[in-house]
This record gives sequence, C-alpha cells and structure tokens, in this order.
Amino acid sequence: MTQMDPGEPVRDTGTDSPARGRPPKVTGEELEQVALTLWDERGYDAVPLAEVAAAAGVTPRTIFRYFPSKSEIVWGGLIADISGMRDLLDASPPGESLLTRIRIAVTQLLASAENKPLDRLRLRIISRTPELQHSMPEPFRVFHTIVRDWLAAELDGKPDDLAPQVIASGVQAAILRALLWWSTQGSAEPHDAVDEALRHLENAVTPH
Repeated sequence: MTQMDPGEPVRDTGTDSPARGRPPKVTGEELEQVALTLWDERGYDAVPLAEVAAAAGVTPRTIFRYFPSKSEIVWGGLIADISGMRDLLDASPPGESLLTRIRIAVTQLLASAENKPLDRLRLRIISRTPELQHSMPEPFRVFHTIVRDWLAAELDGKPDDLAPQVIASGVQAAILRALLWWSTQGSAEPHDAVDEALRHLENAVTPH
C-alpha cells in the first residue's frame, strides 16, 4: 500500500456529508470515475482531492474511507492478483530462455486479470504524470521480488546478486512502458502490448 501523498493529508471535517442528514450514497467506483475523468481532462496535479470531493458531492473524508491516498485512486484499480506469479514462472517451458519464460508467465497473469473499463484512463493519467510513475504501490515491488528470486534460483545464485536484480528491473520497466504506450496508442488488449514489449527485450538480448 502506498504512503500518503505529500500535500494530501487526511482532514477530519467533522461531518460525512456536505449537508445535514444522511451521507450521500456513493461507491468507490463512482468516486474513481469522477476523479479519473477530472485528472484526465485537466491534469493530476491541477485537481486536488477537495475539488474531486466537491464534484462527487461528498467530503474529502468520504474519499479517504475508500482510498488511503490520492495516488491510490489511480494505481489501485490496476493491481492484478500476483499471488500466482511464482507458480506461472515455475510452470513455464523449461527449454525456453529465461526472458521467454518470464514473458509467457507475465502475459498469462495479465490475460487472466479483469480488464476494467477505467484501466486505459488510469494508465493515460500515469503516462502524463512523472510523480505517479515514481510512486508504484507495494504489489509492484512484490512483483519485482518474485521475479528476482525466481531468476536467482534458475541461475543458481542469490537474490542479491546483480544479474537477477537487473533482469527483474528490466522486465518490470518494460511492462510499465508497454502499458503506458497501450493507454495512448495501443488498440489491442493490454497483455498483448506487454507480450510485444517483452519480445522486443528478448530479441535485443538474443537477436535472431
């Protein structure tokens, strides 16, 4: 889980709604839709959470009931279940190169994840916001660790060796870049863009 964004502290307004009576019924998905639409149109840094809350007809306190930070509204919906990543790596064809095996496992993981309508919008906002690109949530770091440790085992080395760390970092960077590219230019499914990006990485390392 990401830490709180600077400049976006949780403020207790003392009320759950802008008017007296019962608080408005709003879902996390509805808040995401309002926030992401505003940030896509005007920029992530240009629209504070207070303005998002006003547009949604709630208070900032209500938003923080659903999301621990501003960046979590953008990143949160993109987190796939990575619990099966190590099993997919272990099950990948042993006769293939390490990068090919990683590509197969990653694309299988992404293809099995739910492709939500707001994913492209989230990624488009991230592609325009360097701050978000450098504030990846915890599951992305866990993903790096899983790939690094698997590589270390395959290379008969240790997780803190240079090779598994460099390869895992390169794979993770390629995945993010492919998803950001897909958000603005790609027409296929996001896992297809990732598959293509990792194939480019394979070919660069072992040209055919």
